Amino acid sequence: MRMKDWNSVKVTTLVDNDVWKRGLASSWGLSLYVEITREEERHIILMDTSGSFDALFNNAAKLEVNLSDVEVVFISHWHGDHCGSLSHVLPLLRQPTPVYVPSENSSGIRKIREARGTPMVCSDPVGLMEGVTSTGEIGGWISEHSLVVNVKNKGLVILTGCAHPGIVSIVKRAQQVSGISKVYAVIGGFHISSAREGINVAKFLHEIGVKLVSPCHCTGVNAKMAIANVMKERYVENGSGQIFSIDYEV
Repeated sequence: MRMKDWNSVKVTTLVDNDVWKRGLASSWGLSLYVEITREEERHIILMDTSGSFDALFNNAAKLEVNLSDVEVVFISHWHGDHCGSLSHVLPLLRQPTPVYVPSENSSGIRKIREARGTPMVCSDPVGLMEGVTSTGEIGGWISEHSLVVNVKNKGLVILTGCAHPGIVSIVKRAQQVSGISKVYAVIGGFHISSAREGINVAKFLHEIGVKLVSPCHCTGVNAKMAIANVMKERYVENGSGQIFSIDYEV
């Protein structure tokens, strides 16, 4: 079944290993503030919390991002650099806040409940709201899921935490789950380091017509350079403070 669409998605990188905007903090990990709009409807999703609450909180303040507007938290996987600040973030949000996680984890789920969050396990694809879905848990050596938003007339925006299952597998799963083949953007950790891996990923993304690629966090410098060489103007650097605004085309 084809996903419904949104007029726009705005992704703000709150925390990354690198800094995009001067004056912000970096920390090993990732946190993305995702704002989606459709006419008068607006929703805010926080994808991952990084492992540093100080970096997250201070960067949010400097970027004038209001964490209390967050309605939903999406945790890509159970590593501390992606969910370590969750127990500090949840008390700042509306109660109870749904927290979408990729798999059962007794310690993690207990901490969510103690912080008055509501764990939502996405072993299978789960819709957060119309036009926004989890890919569902993709197995392998580390269970992970990715966030997918459908933008009107542009296609899928796919947000990855670390992409342990592989970018190609994640993109194919997103296409399958959404019923949409057109992919506009892939943003997040790619978990590759070599130029060879970067070239292979970039060739795939180029072949399917992806318009915006922005690897960060666990993507090595050599892999980033290789992706940039293949994707050229479609490659965008990332880091704390980077903002992606993707609006629909008439």
